[in-house]
Amino acid sequence: MAAANLLEEFDNKLLTCSICKGVYDNPRTLPCHHTFCANCLELWRKGQRRFTCPTCRQQVKLRGPDVSSFPSSFYINNLLDFRAVHNSSIKRPRASCGMCESYASIEGTCGDCKLLLCGNCLTGHGNCPALKDHYIIAWNELNDPSSMLRVNQTQYCPQHTDQRRTFYCQPCAKLMCQDCVTADHQPGPNHDPQEVGLVAQKYVDELQTLVGKSQDSADALKKTKAVVGNELTIISTNCQIVKKEIQEHFSELRAKLDKEEQEVTEKLVKMEETQKEPLVKEEKELEERLQSTEEDRKFCTDFLSRGNDVEIITLRKQLGDRLDALSSSQIQHQSLKNHISFLPTVNINCELSLTCKPLVITDPPVASLPTTIIFIPNEGQALETNPLITVTSPQGQHAQLDASRTNEGAFQAVWRPKTVGKHEVGVTMGGGGRLCPTLSVHVGSNDPVLNFGQERFYMPLDIAVSGNRLYVADELVRNIQVFDLSGNFCHSFGTPSAPWSLSVHTDGTIVVNTVTDVVKYSQSGEELHKFSTREYCTHPGGLAVLKDGRIVVTDSGKHCIFLFEANGTLVKQLGGKGSAEGEFDTPASVCVDRNDNIIVSDMKNFRVQVFDKDLNFQYQFGQEGQEPQDMCRPMRVSADSKGNIVLVNFNHCDRQGIQVYRSDGTWVATFSSDITYHIRRESCGVAVTEDGHVFVANSQPLCIKKYRYL
Repeated sequence: MAAANLLEEFDNKLLTCSICKGVYDNPRTLPCHHTFCANCLELWRKGQRRFTCPTCRQQVKLRGPDVSSFPSSFYINNLLDFRAVHNSSIKRPRASCGMCESYASIEGTCGDCKLLLCGNCLTGHGNCPALKDHYIIAWNELNDPSSMLRVNQTQYCPQHTDQRRTFYCQPCAKLMCQDCVTADHQPGPNHDPQEVGLVAQKYVDELQTLVGKSQDSADALKKTKAVVGNELTIISTNCQIVKKEIQEHFSELRAKLDKEEQEVTEKLVKMEETQKEPLVKEEKELEERLQSTEEDRKFCTDFLSRGNDVEIITLRKQLGDRLDALSSSQIQHQSLKNHISFLPTVNINCELSLTCKPLVITDPPVASLPTTIIFIPNEGQALETNPLITVTSPQGQHAQLDASRTNEGAFQAVWRPKTVGKHEVGVTMGGGGRLCPTLSVHVGSNDPVLNFGQERFYMPLDIAVSGNRLYVADELVRNIQVFDLSGNFCHSFGTPSAPWSLSVHTDGTIVVNTVTDVVKYSQSGEELHKFSTREYCTHPGGLAVLKDGRIVVTDSGKHCIFLFEANGTLVKQLGGKGSAEGEFDTPASVCVDRNDNIIVSDMKNFRVQVFDKDLNFQYQFGQEGQEPQDMCRPMRVSADSKGNIVLVNFNHCDRQGIQVYRSDGTWVATFSSDITYHIRRESCGVAVTEDGHVFVANSQPLCIKKYRYL
């Protein structure tokens, strides 16, 4: 049964045609490196000589009368041969070894001899000097994806079937065996037979150079895509500001202008869509080009790592042409210049137009959160030094922000508003006058956008977000409660003892630390597996699950963290009380980021430590202090899909702050919640969503609160 499951997974991952969803039959590879059944391609092209790839939609031109003119995939054909032999063994319950003819368990095959082999003969076959070049693979290698890279069956000469094709005649562009060289391809003016390995190595070097050059194209695509994404954000933010201006203006004339306001707002929406449309299209095209480039580069890298000399020689020109095309591709992007402006008039009729605004805010300003102010000088407005961006609060307090020059010739500064209300933003040059008209900006508050559960919780210790669901571990009720992201209750299920922490695996299962045990549940609450931690832990606390199912548990009593297999087998213990790298003083919480890095809040060392998935130290950040970026009692920690790290930190006044850091530990923002210190300060679970919000568990009062953090 295990072998059958492995073979099914093998088929799904490597041998399934994306058109017919079946196992490849006569696989053919297109110039874009996507492979399909020959018959599927014939049906797909519908008799046309030009057609698009079913996967990437790249234009393809037929080279001959039918799709057989496209090269066959050596790699996939070898895997198909391997599959066929494997199928023959599992269909014959008493298959005998092809060498010793015993009925010992068949453990592999020799593709050259076409024999099924038992374990002893498999080892002996591979160790025999005369058979050392034979194509041998064991069934258990299906478990290791890296072993697939060596599936390179020997290619035999079609004329001399007992001879391997070990030579390549470059003038003839033909692979051949030793007998072919002797008979028809003696060295001379028209023939130059060389060993396959030497020719292949030369082509490998050429292709490696082209792979390196294509990286420049990939980097340029990424950079341009980031610029386009930023400009899309600027458009959205600018339109939100303009919408606010529209609302303020029409509020003064509400009785007479309701209809006009609606029409102008709708026009704004249409103009926003119109302005975004070419950028959205460009972003999509860049994404497709980037994806195609990355796929081509990965294909070539994998192709070269397999080291199949025959395949390298056969596909060298095709790969070289493709990589040449990638390296020489031109990337053009015209920077965003015009922005929608609101032009009020003294009469009821108002207009919207595209104008070049000198001041732009990238994100709607919210108290304590960072936003970027961009100043775009007028054409001909030469600035010898960087200007100062000034901000005046509603209370009349002035702040000056240092601006830095961007690659596009604009200037930008990061602004973290401290108060809510209407602010005036301007630009000056030292002690001189203003360089542009001031911009009025409304700063919103960062009060909770959602507050729920006051009547449902008794002691919510930890929370987790997965997809569109929020999971809450309640210690006193001894259950896990499930909500949607709007705070609507979905269902709950009980736990045998108090749940202290929880995490949701990528497969949807819920893993809970109940102090004495780690328990895995299905999404419906059915217990699937559990193991005890009492042998290792004295005060287990935080818990996180890696992508491969392994589980990390913090222990504040031993000042350690433990790494377990999914079945409870201890893999590694790390730590001990101290302040050196890999040591801890009360590790309070743990989470896993998008790259499977393990992030630990080291509370009494006032820092966060980051490890790889095997608990090897990577880096740390944080220090004790009173500044917004400093730490006092770092407690629960969470990480989003963009790499940001969100930390719950209690300050010296026992007020809880939410701190946001980049993946490298660079501080981004700190904002205060209205949650105060409680004797059970562990009850401050934190979990982030994909739309820039964070849920925080609160024990005084008992509820869950949702804030915006980006």
